[in-house]
Amino acid sequence: MTAGGRLFAVGEAAASHGVYRPGGTALNAGQVGSTRAAQYIAARCRGDASVGFDAAASAALAEMAALADACRADTGNVRALWQHAAEEMSRCGAAIRDPAQIRAYGKQVEAQLADFAQTVKAGSRTELAMLYRLRDMLLSQRAYLTAMTDYTAHGGKSRGSALHTDLTGGVKPFGQLPDTFTFALDETENPLVQELWYEDGVCRTAWRAPRPIPGDDDFFENVWRSYRETGNID
Repeated sequence: MTAGGRLFAVGEAAASHGVYRPGGTALNAGQVGSTRAAQYIAARCRGDASVGFDAAASAALAEMAALADACRADTGNVRALWQHAAEEMSRCGAAIRDPAQIRAYGKQVEAQLADFAQTVKAGSRTELAMLYRLRDMLLSQRAYLTAMTDYTAHGGKSRGSALHTDLTGGVKPFGQLPDTFTFALDETENPLVQELWYEDGVCRTAWRAPRPIPGDDDFFENVWRSYRETGNID
């Protein structure tokens, strides 16, 4: 969602679920996040766009136009590169995550983004649309792969919906399985939150404590709290 020159990420795009979220909450998060963003936009984002928005938008449009010119060709390869990117991410960054494979493919993604205009070609308008989506896909993959690598570097192990290959401290449930299925469960509850942001062409990560749950300003809750503390309803 956009308003007043600002971007509001909601639902899964906000990456706010965390590893402890119950299954099936993505829909609720999308609905609640979208509603709250719309309410904020209606109340706070009226009038003209922020100062500098026009200049920033013009620069972004010029950059994307230059990319289209650089990637124009008689014969395109964007479909094949799209298929390769999808298969590689499913291979190493889905339910089974081998840290070595993640690092290797992460380097491929970085190299492809660095040489994107020279190596990715579009031969039609349809392929040009796919070209922009491929660029977004690779940027997203770079962020996810960086987060996965950082997670295991901080001692993160298998949990939830992902098995992280651990050839040093893990066990393989069945001997006939490939070594990739060797894992160790994360039995600790790490209270820290992993954050990732994109800055100067680099994905950076940090860990912080979760923010406290906001206090409830409900009338009945305040009355009950007063009663517990003083024994009086007044």
